[in-house]
Amino acid sequence: MNFVEGPFTHAVIVETDLQFSLPELGRACGVEVTLLESLVHEGVLTPHGDHPTQWRFEGSVLPRARTAARLLLDLELGVAGTALVLELLDEIDTLKSQLRRFRG
Repeated sequence: MNFVEGPFTHAVIVETDLQFSLPELGRACGVEVTLLESLVHEGVLTPHGDHPTQWRFEGSVLPRARTAARLLLDLELGVAGTALVLELLDEIDTLKSQLRRFRG
């Protein structure tokens, strides 16, 4: 993992071919696997595999999982509230991207 800091953002670059098991993702986010299972059931995270013991998460999921963990733990949002906030953040990112393209 590489850490990149700019004047306005802090980003973590994760190799795209990297995959996490459920326990590995929990360790990377500093949360219990039961919390991640709740996020999967709410549709916040999408693993590959049919059962939690078989779940594999793409490396690109790590920033979203960490953001979800911060919302749950720091802001004490429930899983449904966290899902809603992440959906709204995704929509904001989409709108900003469209605005940048529109402005050319």
